Amino acid sequence: MKKFFLFFLGILSSTIWGFPTTPYFINSKLYDQYRFAATYYYGITCEDKLLRITQFGIHRWPEHIQSFEFSHTLSIDNFLRRRVNPIVDIVQLAGNVTSRTGSHEATIYEFDPYLAFRWANLPWNRYVNTSFAIGEGVSYVTSYIALEKKSNRSNTKRFLNYLMFEATIAPPSYPRLQFLVRIHHRSGAFGLYRAKNAGSNVLGCGIRYLFD
Repeated sequence: MKKFFLFFLGILSSTIWGFPTTPYFINSKLYDQYRFAATYYYGITCEDKLLRITQFGIHRWPEHIQSFEFSHTLSIDNFLRRRVNPIVDIVQLAGNVTSRTGSHEATIYEFDPYLAFRWANLPWNRYVNTSFAIGEGVSYVTSYIALEKKSNRSNTKRFLNYLMFEATIAPPSYPRLQFLVRIHHRSGAFGLYRAKNAGSNVLGCGIRYLFD
């Protein structure tokens, strides 16, 4: 039934978008073939709230980050991946080590383990290989972050919620090498971490390489 459905989508795409009947846009197989990935990205810290950043209203805080990340795509037979399919194509276990350097503080190290939920089967992948992802996890820093102390002096926490939003693009001829843009977000998650409105947002870009 699933194969029939994919074939039907291929036929439909050839009618609407002029794509060939072979469903080239089925891209989740890429992440199943190359289940490991290494990522580097650089970002600038923003004073703005998360919603404001998504509207491209950015005011820079004097801090930047550099992050190294390793991720692993869960097996197609994994319980969580089967539960979210077909809403989400790919589920990944990821973690990054991040250094935060700013004029108001010494270098701070941050550790962010999280789950990433990725959408990769997009109708234009034949032209630009693309994916979108949301990540949810936890974040720990080795010292209090100046911007977070500015937002909430009385109740700043080292251990907070981690959230990320990401988009990737790559040439169809070599989709294993990807360019990415990301929002890197720490917050108290509406009081869940008892940190009120403490948090910080970073807007960054980087590169990722997939391997098996």
